[in-house]
Amino acid sequence: MGHHVEKSTAPTHSLRDVARQLELSRQQAALSYGRLSAMTGYGKSTLHRALTGKRCPWEVAEAIAKACGAKVDEIEREWLAAQSHLSPAPAQPNPDAINTWSDLYSAMKVLLAKSGLSLRQLELRAGSGRLPRTTVNEVLRGHRRPREEMLLDFVRTLDGEGELSTWGAAWQRAHASRSSGWTRSHEPILVTPSARVLSALGDIDMSEVNCFAELVDNAIDAWAADSELMGAIPRISIHFERDAARRRQDIVIIRDNGPGMDRETLTSAVALSWVGRARQAGLGLGFNIATARLGRYITVRSAKIDSPAWTVLTIDLLGMSQSGKWDLPVMTQEKIESDDHGTEITIRGLREPWQESKGGALRRHLGDLYSYPIRSGMLAIEVNGRQVGPRQPCIWGETRSVSRRGGPVGAMVKIDVPLSDAALCLDCQHSNPANSEACSWCGNSGLMVQRRKVWGWIGVQRYLDSSDYGIDFIRNGRKILRRDKSLFSWEDPDTHSSQLEYPLEVPGNRGRIVGEVHCDHVPVSYRKDDFNRDSAEWRAVVGIVRGEGPLRPLYGRKYGYPVNDSPLAVIFRAFYRNDPGLKCLIPGDGMRAIHSQAAEWARLFHGGVPEYQSDEAWYRAAQVHDQIRTSGGSGLEPPAHEIGGLI
Repeated sequence: MGHHVEKSTAPTHSLRDVARQLELSRQQAALSYGRLSAMTGYGKSTLHRALTGKRCPWEVAEAIAKACGAKVDEIEREWLAAQSHLSPAPAQPNPDAINTWSDLYSAMKVLLAKSGLSLRQLELRAGSGRLPRTTVNEVLRGHRRPREEMLLDFVRTLDGEGELSTWGAAWQRAHASRSSGWTRSHEPILVTPSARVLSALGDIDMSEVNCFAELVDNAIDAWAADSELMGAIPRISIHFERDAARRRQDIVIIRDNGPGMDRETLTSAVALSWVGRARQAGLGLGFNIATARLGRYITVRSAKIDSPAWTVLTIDLLGMSQSGKWDLPVMTQEKIESDDHGTEITIRGLREPWQESKGGALRRHLGDLYSYPIRSGMLAIEVNGRQVGPRQPCIWGETRSVSRRGGPVGAMVKIDVPLSDAALCLDCQHSNPANSEACSWCGNSGLMVQRRKVWGWIGVQRYLDSSDYGIDFIRNGRKILRRDKSLFSWEDPDTHSSQLEYPLEVPGNRGRIVGEVHCDHVPVSYRKDDFNRDSAEWRAVVGIVRGEGPLRPLYGRKYGYPVNDSPLAVIFRAFYRNDPGLKCLIPGDGMRAIHSQAAEWARLFHGGVPEYQSDEAWYRAAQVHDQIRTSGGSGLEPPAHEIGGLI
């Protein structure tokens, strides 16, 4: 509900009076400068100057009034009155000095001010609907450009003695000027959401973490598509601001230092995302789902490094739904630093109020999801000013191995399998042969060639756990599946019965086989929490990682399969047992396996304790176990000087 701006009985003749009215509206709306900046797209310093009356252009005053729910018409009348009172009598404009649209708008304002006419009186004097007051108002504010015929009618009505040919030449120069594309505001873009988008936004189940991960993905994809930023890395910050008085006013700001988008690219990307198109320039359907899931009011600000200003657009989902109007206001905001670039997304009206505990939890989740690019130095993320650290895999080193009948087997098996290229449909995400001209599924001709391969590793963790094991499947740097255990079961193709193959050894239900498998080409669900497991791409990945037959050799022979030499099968055969000692790389005390101690060392590893970053503590414990057994030690006395000293 809009806030009423109290009007003085005496006419307002000062910008400071206008500023006081706007400041009162801001206080009534309980908006901080930070929130007002996010809502209007203007910087805090610009807003402060306007709200203290130091400098208050109309477009800033209008944006503040709308954001605060004030009556814009009343503010406009007072602002115009202040301009008339403060400004000296304007000199006659010189059309020969006009070179840009900005020059032309200023000259038109001078002509109108000298005439003393209101826009309604101008409309009546022109007659025949030649100068509609709403259209003239938009032109004078820089919201639209006048046609040459309209300008000449404007001059003819206000200055009958003006030289029309000179004004016509001024219009031609403005039309040809490079500054024509950088007015304060632009025509809104019309976006009509598809049924798919509306359905996804209205009935969605996406975790808060996955919403933020989707916006991180946007930034990563934008970097990948820009060759000018080679040598730098994406840096993404997530910052929450809490309003203790009005929790629904909590906001979150997601910023990146990516290439950014100019006005045309940004508006096109948003429009395409709303009709269900694939990601374009860092935006897509996932952007709409994630932002709508997080909050109700979204402001996007973006600029390329060579753009003179930021492009700012606002998506008011609640307002759009209630009004049925799907046009998004587009504004520009001048840069403070000319070489600024990137994209900033501000979301307010959060569905879930901000809590301090969320910061640590979000850092842990993002550090897990993006562990590979963060620890590889390809990505940096911070939450509320604190850096996100990667979740490192606590695995045996590549040089560690065990002896088996066929020879030594390393504790890690690398995967690097190239696949044939494919043409990805940008509409339905269907993969087609690389030489396709159109999608075989939907007929769209917008195809993108994908270079495809499956790569990564399968290895062995230094400790057993009931849940903290399994394979991470990664797409474009983000874990889609974390500690997935589905490949540890084998399905009989004849009976479709599933048999668990790992873990089966004592202690039961505790495993240590882990891995990271990159498969960027495999389609995912819209929530990006699973792959499309019915797709040919996913089935091919499963075949590469675990093979077609059982992992257990006896069952393989029983069902008529050849020897399974897949990476997972090789690791399984060498490390499925949990016997203490170097034979299975299991720490022991000379009498039994010390699984609890190994898990405690893992906790120290994840806590960053330097002594436990290598696998030396685990290896020495397994080695000491064998030495005690070989020497005939009873194992009754814990080897504190050998094992305890490692802690």
